[in-house]
Amino acid sequence: MFKINKLKAEILSDKSEDITDLYGFEFQFEKGLNIIAGPNSRGKTTINTCIYYALGMEELLGAHNEKALDKALKEEFTIKPSEEEEGINYKVQSSKILLEIENDNNEIVFLERYITTNTEDIKTSNITVYNSSLEDRDNDNIQIQQNILFVNGRGNNEDPNSFYNWLSGFMNLELPLVSNSSRTDNYSPLYLQTIFSALFIEQTKGWSDFFATMPFFGITKAKEKIVEFLLGLNEIRLSTEKDVLNKEKNLITDDWKRKIKAFSYLEKQTSSTIVNVPEELTTDKSEIEKINVVFSTSENEKVTFNHFMTEKTEMVKELENRPISTIKENREQTVLEFNKQKQEYFELKEYIEKFEGKLRIDKQQDFNLKNQLSIVDVEIKDHINLQKVFSENIINEHGANQCPTCTQPVSTNLINTRNISIPQLTLDENTNFLRSQKKIIQTSINSLIETISEKEVLLTYFKNNLRQKEILIKSISKDLISDDRAFSESEIVRKLQLEREIEKLDDLKNSISALKAELVELANKYHNNDIKMGTLGKSEQEDENKLVSFETKYKYFLFGFGYDSNEKYQISINRKEPFKYFPVYKNHRNDNIPQSIRINSSASDFVRNVWAYSLALLQNGINHPGIIMFDEPGQHRTNLNSLKALFKTCSEIGERQTIIFTSIDKQLNDDEMIDLDLLIEDLESDKYKLIRLDNLHKVIRKL
Repeated sequence: MFKINKLKAEILSDKSEDITDLYGFEFQFEKGLNIIAGPNSRGKTTINTCIYYALGMEELLGAHNEKALDKALKEEFTIKPSEEEEGINYKVQSSKILLEIENDNNEIVFLERYITTNTEDIKTSNITVYNSSLEDRDNDNIQIQQNILFVNGRGNNEDPNSFYNWLSGFMNLELPLVSNSSRTDNYSPLYLQTIFSALFIEQTKGWSDFFATMPFFGITKAKEKIVEFLLGLNEIRLSTEKDVLNKEKNLITDDWKRKIKAFSYLEKQTSSTIVNVPEELTTDKSEIEKINVVFSTSENEKVTFNHFMTEKTEMVKELENRPISTIKENREQTVLEFNKQKQEYFELKEYIEKFEGKLRIDKQQDFNLKNQLSIVDVEIKDHINLQKVFSENIINEHGANQCPTCTQPVSTNLINTRNISIPQLTLDENTNFLRSQKKIIQTSINSLIETISEKEVLLTYFKNNLRQKEILIKSISKDLISDDRAFSESEIVRKLQLEREIEKLDDLKNSISALKAELVELANKYHNNDIKMGTLGKSEQEDENKLVSFETKYKYFLFGFGYDSNEKYQISINRKEPFKYFPVYKNHRNDNIPQSIRINSSASDFVRNVWAYSLALLQNGINHPGIIMFDEPGQHRTNLNSLKALFKTCSEIGERQTIIFTSIDKQLNDDEMIDLDLLIEDLESDKYKLIRLDNLHKVIRKL
């Protein structure tokens, strides 16, 4: 843990007489509650953002380096000598923030970070750590060591020269490794910036959700990890291992899908159909073994791979066993073969043309159905909009269904009733009819897509056969005009064609066997992943005890702050997804469907939730850095009594540090303004530190 002791801003201006003539501000903080109060535009936000900046947490403000800070710290500021005089503008020449912090071991250091400088040697992405207090900074009798560290760079939570790595060590916190989808090795530290999103609540975005300003670093379920770390739950180790195993499982599933796609590529290459391919990953080996190949020899006939292979092999054997004959010996048979092949060629060509015609009709039907589906989708949307019009009585607030433009009566029925006796459908009935029609069209489209795919494979097979016949007919033609003493070329061509087909079939068989083996390997990995997941177990009883204590403290704070959107028994800290470790609403104790507390609370009550949740983490957090900072907690029409309760609670958590920035001229709700005297009237004087900003002058002045 750590606490802030002092904050100082030093600015060298264009009106500084020398380098010791500085402007800025300096404030001291104590353990327990610290209140920085003042009118709007007096510098509360400037002080607040300087603390973020000095600790390298400006990412929580939505920017990097000096871009997160007000122009008064880096460009120009104004000082008004008196209420009657005009303000004097000062140009910033150089500026920096100094922050003194102290840890549990009573070790005191101060941090120095420049905002703007007139030299390129000093970078705003560096923070210098001095092993001294600010008071001893100029003491010549003390030797001060310094260490320059970087922020907002690669490895900023791991590198020995990174500031966040140093700060976590200074706070005596060991950042755990957690699963990270952005890292190739699956792991990263739980970045300190994410943890501080639970500690520093800024006024613009911070009250909109729990840890609303948390930067994204690819950490899986980052909000859950933060809670697990702060409360010291064992689950952070188990959940990290689960996240890594889930990532591995997703990779296995994606790899399975790629292997399944490879089967379709093989189909296109070989004009075959591969059947019994399991789309979903299975660990049943018999399902993988069922994968097989069939060949379509006609539109209605399919044969197995073995049958197709045997047929081709026997044809080759027949040609091999037959002696090579001369053209003269084979003249009569060659003529018959030529006529036969020519007839088969034209028959096949005619069949292909008809087949292509059928395929075009199927594709046109698919196109028409998809157009029809889009029209039905539009009609369904229009009907839903019409239902809203009538159900919300948009047409006429007095209930008369009249057109707001021409005042003609408008019926909720879809057709005019005059002189029509056919049954009428209401909007609801017609919408249901359209939805049924959509289902039928979608089913037809799915069926057509499958049919088209099969026909395209078959068409490729037919066209390949046609090309082979062309080659064969050309070789037979050569035989018919060649010398009678020459050997018949057509027999050799036919044999070569068959051998090439058999070679391709062997390649197909080997490819399928290899793919099946890869699927078996993936199934084994998936099976082993499940076993590892099962052995991880669940959170131990120790975690549950911590969560019970945390929930009790949170609810105690919440209802102490005046929360009244729901009953106490309806609110709990959820133990499972969704909203794991966060407050949920349940309609009754046995309700199995928890709802987010945010949507079941008023705006002001959700702000009370953020107060209670943050303070419960502060008090119960074993690994909590020990500080909370609230900027303008009186948001969304909270009342004065709730704010008083917040201040009282914070003052009683004396062993840790709370810093609250609050306006003193802000309207809380229709009936109340923020009254600082009322807010602190019940506080014991030794349990809080009040820093009251000037009503006239801004926070930056001559030091």
